Amino acid sequence: MFIQKKFLSNVIIRLAFAMILTLLLAGCSTTNNDEAIVTNQVSQQLSSQKDTKLKSWTFTDTSGKEITLNIPVQKAVVINRNTAEAIKLLGAEDRVVATGDNTIKHNPYLGFDKFPDIGETEQVNLEAILSLKPEVVFTYTNRPDQKLEEKLEPAGIKVVRMNNYLPDQTDTEWKLLGKLFGKEERAAKFLEWKHQIESIPAKRIQEIDTSERKSVLALSAGFLNSNGGYRVFPSQSLDGKSGVGEGYATILAGGKDAADLQWNPAEASTTIMVDEEYVLNRNPDVVTLHGTWLGGYETTDAKPLDEAFANIMEISSLKKLKAGKDREVYFFHTNFIGSDKRYIGVLQLSKWLYPDLFEDVNPEAYAKEYFEEWLDVPYQGIWYYSFKETE
Repeated sequence: MFIQKKFLSNVIIRLAFAMILTLLLAGCSTTNNDEAIVTNQVSQQLSSQKDTKLKSWTFTDTSGKEITLNIPVQKAVVINRNTAEAIKLLGAEDRVVATGDNTIKHNPYLGFDKFPDIGETEQVNLEAILSLKPEVVFTYTNRPDQKLEEKLEPAGIKVVRMNNYLPDQTDTEWKLLGKLFGKEERAAKFLEWKHQIESIPAKRIQEIDTSERKSVLALSAGFLNSNGGYRVFPSQSLDGKSGVGEGYATILAGGKDAADLQWNPAEASTTIMVDEEYVLNRNPDVVTLHGTWLGGYETTDAKPLDEAFANIMEISSLKKLKAGKDREVYFFHTNFIGSDKRYIGVLQLSKWLYPDLFEDVNPEAYAKEYFEEWLDVPYQGIWYYSFKETE
């Protein structure tokens, strides 16, 4: 009996030992697997970090200047409000440390009001820029002058000149910004959406015979309202290419430019002053008024626009024009036809010029999508206004 008990006891001990050994081996195997997984994850993270590491890239900006910059850009000052909006659309607004060019005033929905305002393009605070130590400053091709480069580039701050409002440049500039900020995929998606909208008037206006297209004169709303004078936004430039945005929008919308003026891109002003006789001789079918002092994101009441129109009709010769007599006068905030959101404004102008042809088109839906889907802010404000419809 004693021997049997001892034998059974030894068997039990051996079985227990075997089970413990099995569990230990299994544990070691699990540990090794876990270690392998962790090692793989660390390796992937390191690889990802390596992929986003800054690298030197040489490119040419819109002014034709060759620039070498480390990308993706991490710290930028933007004194071009069109470029500031493009950076916001790309989802790279966290790289902006200051703005200028009245970005905070005219583009309040961008959320840059918490950053320093370094001044208008002709009154830039260079000391403030130097103190912020950005990698790059974005500005227009024609302003400020070369003093910007002279003061900033010796300090290692690159100056990139682009416009982001002239129709023949915006696509190229968007692709460049996407590359500079490491947002190429976002830039490509936005351009696809933009091109879809641009294709609507481009296709339909082909149905309109040249002789039936309405003549349009694009004018500065502020200058006309202040003293009854005329400043024209030309649709073409000196080299025969597309002109100022507000003027070229006429062509894109299917109209004919009532003016025969050419814009010099080297000039800071985007308008050309003409006298009353010139305008009366041109006698356009339609007048478009442009500016930033009326309408905008924070405008909820149309009364100031109606008052401005009444004043213009009183102090100017607009009432003598065919457009004035027929009330074929339309206001556009600069942002929506002479700037970065031109394609939406052009669609609205097409609808006003040829209502039957664009009866099924709703430009307002695209405006809402732009703000709420791309900028991720509520859509609001008065961006364009028909004086014909308020008759």
